[in-house]
Amino acid sequence: MLKRYFIDEVTETRASRRQAFSLFSQVNGWADWCSVVRHARLFGGEWREGAALLFVADLPRLPPAPVVVRVQEYRENESIAWGLELPMASITHRFTFIDDGEGGCRVHQEEWSEGLMTLLTLPAGRLIHRFDQRFAREFAAMF
Repeated sequence: MLKRYFIDEVTETRASRRQAFSLFSQVNGWADWCSVVRHARLFGGEWREGAALLFVADLPRLPPAPVVVRVQEYRENESIAWGLELPMASITHRFTFIDDGEGGCRVHQEEWSEGLMTLLTLPAGRLIHRFDQRFAREFAAMF
């Protein structure tokens, strides 16, 4: 099966794992600290597997792009993942929050596609990577 990673990186924060997870999980506030998110909303108001997440990606020189995904994994203070599952194709974006042993938190961000989705995302790979990196940098800068 075809598989492609868009990002597999760790970002250091000066926040505790609990603080970092708390800020991250406040979806309605993403646009307040992240320049590449114009709007975000978690339907149903709480993180849970199967919930719908909408965010509008706002990349330079491109029109705003609404993205709707399903929450695939939610473990409080540990990890959040969302993505799309289609016949013979999927895309997953996971954030794992790890204590650094010194009072801070590392956020491991992974995003990948599998199956036919990989072929469809080839032209957008660099854009997705830049979006993910900017999201991570701006998140870390909040602490």
